[in-house]
Amino acid sequence: MLGQPVAKPSGKPSSRPAPALKGGPGAARAYGKALAGLQPEGRSLTRGAKETQVYQRASPSVVLVVTREGLGSGVLVGADGTIVTNLHVVGDYAEVGVVFKPKVEGATFGEADVKRAKVIRRDEVADLALIQVSEVPAGVSPLAIASGPAVEVGADVHAIGHPKGQSWTYTRGIVSQVRRDYAWDTESGLNHKATVIQTQTPINPGNSGGPLLGDDLKVIGINSFKGPGEGMNYAVSAEDVAAFLARKADRVTTLAERRPTCESKTLGEVPTSKPKGVSYAVDNDCDGKGDYVVLEPDDKREAVTYLYDDDGDGRYDTMLVDIDRDDNPDFSLHDTDGDGKPDLRGDYRNGEADPYRYVRSKG
Repeated sequence: MLGQPVAKPSGKPSSRPAPALKGGPGAARAYGKALAGLQPEGRSLTRGAKETQVYQRASPSVVLVVTREGLGSGVLVGADGTIVTNLHVVGDYAEVGVVFKPKVEGATFGEADVKRAKVIRRDEVADLALIQVSEVPAGVSPLAIASGPAVEVGADVHAIGHPKGQSWTYTRGIVSQVRRDYAWDTESGLNHKATVIQTQTPINPGNSGGPLLGDDLKVIGINSFKGPGEGMNYAVSAEDVAAFLARKADRVTTLAERRPTCESKTLGEVPTSKPKGVSYAVDNDCDGKGDYVVLEPDDKREAVTYLYDDDGDGRYDTMLVDIDRDDNPDFSLHDTDGDGKPDLRGDYRNGEADPYRYVRSKG
């Protein structure tokens, strides 16, 4: 079933309740998907020796931050294992996964390389979070937070992160402007305000939480969000980061908007022959469109399967399998290269939303 085109909801309207899959639809598969979808080779868009040196010296201090919802970036700022990232990267989790850069450029990594990090402080106003790992790899040093006057407009700046799953990617650009008391909000619906650095340095989802660096390798900001249009990229300034690190308690803000709650519902329902049963789409965000498809055989001894299109290419690439029909996945299969064959299998313990292990598959 992997690799097949996504089916549009069709058939008669369905009155059956949407399955209450453990962890919510999609939560159980996202952690493995985030790791599996990464491209291990770093990609440096450099102009010369200076850029190469910045990347080589700073990249070991940039980490990959992984949660069930996806991935982001972070930067080691303390020898005690403290790491700064964005609040919207860690969300409400008490613990997240952290991966340090492999010593060999382009080396592969997987679940065994993930270190647990505790979320020890949050700043909802500036969209920052402080996490901490118990051990830092040998030879990896923290990066210093810049102090003094704000960076000058026109200055060269550098970014390292994991945009759209391209791990340890280096980009460079210039400072377009420094904007004080700048207000914005994220998908979490929180009101944010901070001094931000507007740059032309290309960033994308996955860069969030990673460092914006000066030529001296000091962190002048934390890459946080994009604005509308081209070249509108923003980093929370070093002065806000320093103030955040100096505080001993969390800082909270208000909600920009309260989004209405939404109950999942089933859409079109059609009979199936192999296996004999029924197939139906589930609308999880109340937009009238199917977010995943459930295949439910009539024979209660056969597993229920859930099909997802994670990367939005119009073909199913993730399948969760519930063998005993208890609304808990028993294993998942992931097609990470789009060839219609599983590349990664995740195994689940009963009642847990996340796999306890991942195994590479040869199809």
